[in-house]
Amino acid sequence: MTKTEYAYAELRRRIVHGEMSAGTRLRLRQLADELNLSEMPIREALRLLQRDGLISFESHRGATVTDVSAEQVIDRISVRMWLEVLATEDASTQHTPKALTAMGSALDRADAAAKAENWTRYTRENRTFHELVEEPASEFLRALIAAEWDRVWQARRQFSLFVMRPARMQQAQAEHRAIYDGLCAGDPGAAVAAMTEHRRHTLEAWRQAFAAEHLV
Repeated sequence: MTKTEYAYAELRRRIVHGEMSAGTRLRLRQLADELNLSEMPIREALRLLQRDGLISFESHRGATVTDVSAEQVIDRISVRMWLEVLATEDASTQHTPKALTAMGSALDRADAAAKAENWTRYTRENRTFHELVEEPASEFLRALIAAEWDRVWQARRQFSLFVMRPARMQQAQAEHRAIYDGLCAGDPGAAVAAMTEHRRHTLEAWRQAFAAEHLV
């Protein structure tokens, strides 16, 4: 790992995990001192984070962690889930029995989290399930999807759908089961149709949750 790669990975981790909240200023010298690096790899890492949409550069303020609005959350989730429909189609005929077993285990863990109304654990298992569904798809497509997950992570931590709408966990599980059943049956059309419906219901749930909070 190069110095730039290390700086990028560490700063990205801090942003995605909420250690640097929206609006936080990223001072070059301070970050270089914290990571025991020169300013050059920090500068390059900041450019990469800007490319990812995680930070922005503003006049007289320098680099700051991007603030993602409710409207942007919906737009990004909409795009990401269209990519997931495509990834589901791409991956649907390539799952091994072992992969399907892992997918089923992730669903079971998500079921337990939903029943316990543990939204943090459910959020983690939700993403794990989606990643397993899409794992055989092209690396490029999966990278695009992962980037969209991360770009709205800050806003999702602030506006968690599963906090605003706890019942959505059980509803999402039913939709996940339909995707899983299609894959297990070797029916790509059913799996893709189920993912498309999952996208529609997810977006509607976000819109309703934001409207109830007067955020859109």
